Amino acid sequence: MSDHMPPEPPERPEDLGEVLPAPPDAQMSEVPPASSATDAPKRRRGRAAVIALIAVLVLAGGAAAAGYLFLRGAPEAVLDKVPATADVVVVAHLDPGASQKMNLFRMTDQFPVLGTREELFRQLNGTLDDMLTGSGLTHDDLSWVGGEAGGYVDINSGSGTPAYAVLIATDDTAATSDTMRAVRDSSGASYQSVEIDGVESWVATGSDQPAMAVVDGVAVFASDEDEMRAVILTASAGGDGAIANDPIFEGVMDRLPADNLGFAYMNYQQLLEAVTSLPGFGAGSLTGLDQLQATQGLGIALSAGPDGLSLDSVTTTDPSKLTPAQTDSLAASDGPNPLIDLVPADAYAMAALSGAATGVDQALEQVARSDPKSARMLQRLHLVGPDGVLNHLTGNLAYQVGPGTGLLPVGGSVLIGVDDADAVQSWLDANLQRLLDETNATDAIGAPWKTEDYNGVTITYTESLLAPVGVAYGVVDGALVIATSPKSVEQAVDLSQGAGGIATDPSYATAIGAMPGSESVTYIDVQAILTAVQAVLPGEAYQQFLDAGGRNLQPITAVAAGSESDENGSSARFLIQIP
Repeated sequence: MSDHMPPEPPERPEDLGEVLPAPPDAQMSEVPPASSATDAPKRRRGRAAVIALIAVLVLAGGAAAAGYLFLRGAPEAVLDKVPATADVVVVAHLDPGASQKMNLFRMTDQFPVLGTREELFRQLNGTLDDMLTGSGLTHDDLSWVGGEAGGYVDINSGSGTPAYAVLIATDDTAATSDTMRAVRDSSGASYQSVEIDGVESWVATGSDQPAMAVVDGVAVFASDEDEMRAVILTASAGGDGAIANDPIFEGVMDRLPADNLGFAYMNYQQLLEAVTSLPGFGAGSLTGLDQLQATQGLGIALSAGPDGLSLDSVTTTDPSKLTPAQTDSLAASDGPNPLIDLVPADAYAMAALSGAATGVDQALEQVARSDPKSARMLQRLHLVGPDGVLNHLTGNLAYQVGPGTGLLPVGGSVLIGVDDADAVQSWLDANLQRLLDETNATDAIGAPWKTEDYNGVTITYTESLLAPVGVAYGVVDGALVIATSPKSVEQAVDLSQGAGGIATDPSYATAIGAMPGSESVTYIDVQAILTAVQAVLPGEAYQQFLDAGGRNLQPITAVAAGSESDENGSSARFLIQIP
């Protein structure tokens, strides 16, 4: 059990004091006067009010903020009103479920800079008041905001211009109507009441101000009357024709955490249709556009879990639309990246990528065909062709930064995956010096090469008092290792021959174990870095570092990311580990 348990929630909402304001009592005119030249500042204030209301998507105002102190969670209210034609959808859970709240409370309690929860809510209310300046509204006027908010954009709307709607769940429809009247009054625009499928809606005439209505407990601000009609008809159909029942949307959401703080969704296919329908564009007119033909949808979700704050992303793919080359590339990079085993356990940070060298040899061959001089150089160096060294690259790549040797406090290495160590070593022996000469890198190195044999591996290195770092390289089973010192190459040799690497570190294992896969990973050991900084900085300087913001890094164990891909799509996670 954590030492930072949240305090007991208040028994009644009124115990929140100024954090939970009372609804406004002001009565407003239903139809404001027509605009005039003197109403221009008023119209600007109206736009500011609408923008502030949209900001509720990411900032919980009034009652929604109070809801965080209870563990009930709010029911879903938005998705059954979003038409399936929406290209981009965003939903924020202003009153999420109990597990999300408890995890957020636990994490925020560990960061002193955030202050108490009551202070956070007061800051939130102050931010809302600042955003509403000039609109005639305050955060009190948003006390009706419920537990969920969302919005969508329809790029391919029938009007020829993108359409949108903002949807905010309400706990008090009367207070919501009061706020809408205030927004209409502030806009300076002329509004008329229009009934759409039994729902009273307010539509601006001769103005770009949004249409407004309360639909089944949700405040709706739509770009125009047509989009308001689309929302109302979707809601009245009981969810039929809603985004929640769209196959692509369902495929994306099924692969994201169901319990989250909010998510965003994008329909790639509909956006691609919008782009290719523009004058002068076609399916093959943009470089790389054809590679998106197989992509269906993208989703991103933010979650608070027992291991920290995570951002998950998912891309779904139609396998039948993949080219043979794309299918082969996915198959070749499937599974854990083997270069991870060559990263030492004491690394401060590391990253491993799959598919990094895909298409390099084809690209160089194209260069050779267009430039005779480059073609001659590539031929002399045996880079491409049937016997070219690039044929031995696996496409895996990794790098790591860790404790240094000698005068430098840090060192590191780059690992390039290879499938034939002997062939790559032979190429290096025969061609590396020539490559360095042709690229003018020999003068930059400024020191002669030396060699040593370490457990059967030849390590070539150079050391210069004039250079800030040295250069060393060697070829082990599965990788070409380029490092800042012979010691780093020796570490890779030991790891290739069975020594325990970073996968044996408990912190790494915990963080990466929460990833969807380790095809590509990134890992930063925050605690190890803080320890290293403390060892380098004098006591007073380290204290200044903590006071300047470093203290807020102390609750973080690590930052990690990992991904996995196959013919059905890809999944990735970014994690800030706060146990």
